[in-house]
Amino acid sequence: MIFLGGGGSESDESQLWDSLFVPGQRVVVWPYAMPPADRAAVVSWFRDALAPRGTFTVTDSLPGADVLVIPGGNTYDLLAAVRSRLPALSAFLQAGGHVYGGSAGAILLGADIDIAGILDPNDIGLTDTTGADLLAGHVVYPHYTPDQETTAAEWAAGHNVNVLAIPETSGVIVDGVEARNAGPATVHVFTPGAHLTYESGVSWRLTT
Repeated sequence: MIFLGGGGSESDESQLWDSLFVPGQRVVVWPYAMPPADRAAVVSWFRDALAPRGTFTVTDSLPGADVLVIPGGNTYDLLAAVRSRLPALSAFLQAGGHVYGGSAGAILLGADIDIAGILDPNDIGLTDTTGADLLAGHVVYPHYTPDQETTAAEWAAGHNVNVLAIPETSGVIVDGVEARNAGPATVHVFTPGAHLTYESGVSWRLTT
């Protein structure tokens, strides 16, 4: 299954984390949205964030892992660093693995990452912004706040795509095309012609 975080802290996303992290799991962290000098600190931060939840093994090997964690940073840098690894995600999910994307990591799992330009600079000049496309054609807009409704709606209409807008205090669990708001904040879906809302605990189908 896929777990999409809105980009808040581990406390903000605690209900999503409660559904994902179980003591004893083997966890892989892809810290590539951050500059190379900061990546070790990202892994250390994640170890510390998991510590109150029990004992976890943080490993570098995706085969045999239970959870792949893709934290935030610059989404363009992240895609450039892991593009060649994206095909492995489908096999990992099909084998029963879970993928968590927070902020940039969540955007990466959508059909295209260029919506990240609302939040991130594309300093590397990335032109192919195709994402992992594991969300039935949706793109992900994390850090969503109500004052961004017009921006999200215009993106959906202008790009003819469904935008999954997730506040920092929420998360979405995706199993195939079935989605559920882990809560507590309301999740929004902007289609080219509509604005849909899903309260905490509500499930729906991701449709193109």
